[in-house]
Amino acid sequence: MRAYLMTRGTMRKHDYAFLGEAPAEPWWDALTPWVLLESEEVIVHRNEAGGANLLISGIPSRRTDVLGTRIRHTVVVEDAHREHGLALWMVRCGLDDGERTRLGDALDGAFPGDLVDALMTGAHDDVEHRLLATLRQAAEGSEEDKAGKDIPGSWAGSVHDATASEAFMARARRLLAEEQTGYAFTTHALLTADGARRAASSLSGEVAALLHEGELEVVEQLGKARVPAPRRDSIAQAGTKRRVLSALGALAVALAVALGAWWLIRHL
Repeated sequence: MRAYLMTRGTMRKHDYAFLGEAPAEPWWDALTPWVLLESEEVIVHRNEAGGANLLISGIPSRRTDVLGTRIRHTVVVEDAHREHGLALWMVRCGLDDGERTRLGDALDGAFPGDLVDALMTGAHDDVEHRLLATLRQAAEGSEEDKAGKDIPGSWAGSVHDATASEAFMARARRLLAEEQTGYAFTTHALLTADGARRAASSLSGEVAALLHEGELEVVEQLGKARVPAPRRDSIAQAGTKRRVLSALGALAVALAVALGAWWLIRHL
């Protein structure tokens, strides 16, 4: 399992960046149009290679920047399925304000402001080792989540709906335990089932989405909208139309040449 921490330093020039090593590929890019990573989001993704990745953003820090703005953390975990219990606790941190705050306090303790500023100016430290140790220690003694029941297929619900939240945890558990591809994510960017449906259509595998905003009162099945393939008769008709237009164009050119020749003969 690999882990990465994004945060910022105190000075304005020390903007948000990964401390130490960054993930080789931003695997969450497919979701960036559909989430707000500056807010409290959680993403679980099982990829086609069989690995499960996890991202939690908007983890609150007690630190502030030079302007007094509260700083936040983002944690990215690759191959999260290798430590199933830890990964499930982190998903719960993405849904529960209290657990998220506890995670933020743990990160602040392991990465105080002076260390973060030093790392951003070139100091060396085993960030990943420190981060993994912090996550494992913070997860110790956490309560097991209730074994809720997943909802089949692709669906969207409200993060404030207990049934949808339990189904989301069940979907995350399944993505972490099985090799079926798909996404489970929360979003501040989508407000309606139609928006979630567009997001699901752009992603591979089944999708479970929890919406922070909007008025989604019940769980909505999303389906997977597809662009229909062109019909064979439509293709044939299009080819015939192109041939007719080409013939008409050639006829117009020939007529223009004939009229030009006639005009010249009349005026010579």
